[in-house]
Amino acid sequence: MPTISYTYTMELHQIRHFVSVAETGSFTKGAQRAAVSQPALSASIAKLEQELDAKLLDRRHQRVVLTKAGEMFLNTARSVLLACNSVKLELKKIRTPKVLRLGVLRTLSSARISKLLSAFRRAYPVFVIEVFDGSRTELAKRLGDHKLDLVLTSLDNGPVSSKTIELFSEPYVLAVSNDHRFSKEGAVKLSDLNGEAFILRTCCETFDETTKLLAERGVKTRLAYRTDQDERALFMVSAGIGMALIPSLYEMEGVAHVPISDFPVSRSIGLNWNPDSAAEGMQQFITFASSHDWWSSLPVRRL
Repeated sequence: MPTISYTYTMELHQIRHFVSVAETGSFTKGAQRAAVSQPALSASIAKLEQELDAKLLDRRHQRVVLTKAGEMFLNTARSVLLACNSVKLELKKIRTPKVLRLGVLRTLSSARISKLLSAFRRAYPVFVIEVFDGSRTELAKRLGDHKLDLVLTSLDNGPVSSKTIELFSEPYVLAVSNDHRFSKEGAVKLSDLNGEAFILRTCCETFDETTKLLAERGVKTRLAYRTDQDERALFMVSAGIGMALIPSLYEMEGVAHVPISDFPVSRSIGLNWNPDSAAEGMQQFITFASSHDWWSSLPVRRL
């Protein structure tokens, strides 16, 4: 009758059980550390000794002690567990997304922001970006409350407690429909807006400044539409409902940009962050946004 042989494979939990007993000097304490029953622990180590064909623990003493083979194996066992834990930690880092909380000024061009974030994700796929939009005041408050890691916003009169880097300066232009007579002009003056149908962007950072300036110049426009949504304003411009003052990075098919020669208003756009913030990916984003081509051509949004 042929002899049947059994081949045992050393398993990680057997190594962990052995180290638990070796370091506690007791099967009872070792079982507690390993969170298994004592019989299961004893059986596990017995299988390990059978696999190694060596006695690892001397059970005859009141305190369990290592044999010479056990002493030698203990160093290797610890190295194995350390290596496994290191691998698990690295894999956990990969599985656990590194979240970067970014605040974005509501009046920034959605197409431009989308292009920036898309390029950043391709360059740094390990980071997950959570985006929050809001007004300059709302973003500053969330940043101060440490609910955001950094904000992409207008820097004019921004919070002095945060660190800042300017990315670009964006002038304001007059947006008119392509069939408006101003669309053929190289530039217009504020006085040319007198009596024209106007679309009021109430979310604009220069709203108060612009309103005051028009009043001082005696320019009276006809209010055709009032909105806090910039994209809606542009659609109304393209439809010929009226004209609007907009930041120059906004683009849409059917809308022409016309400079206003006596309205040299611009806004400084940049990043704000708390000096004590150490969010992962923040420095990479700051460097990336600083080198980003904000003025490159974009596919024009169609109606």
